[in-house]
Amino acid sequence: MDPAQLLSRYTDAWEMTRQMLEAARSEDWDTLLTLSDGRDQIFSPLMQAPPAAPKNLQLAHEIAALIQRILAADQQIQNLSRAWMKEISDLLASVNVEKKLLKAYESV
Repeated sequence: MDPAQLLSRYTDAWEMTRQMLEAARSEDWDTLLTLSDGRDQIFSPLMQAPPAAPKNLQLAHEIAALIQRILAADQQIQNLSRAWMKEISDLLASVNVEKKLLKAYESV
């Protein structure tokens, strides 16, 4: 992947991450998950490519800054989604309890 493509990929990933953060802030979890899948597709070729540091120092700094922004936004998304994930976990636990109760009373 040439340096321009590399920068473009990280720029696209940052834009997608920024949108994910906005979705998390507005508690639009479906959009967040859709955007996350899209971002995974952006990152996939980057993870499969052999590691190579850009020879252009300015480009390396730009990419490093984008990665730092992405990581900071990911942390904020994780913090914002923690309550939602707990709610989903609690809901799943209550469904499992209900299933166990139904199964127990079916045999009576």
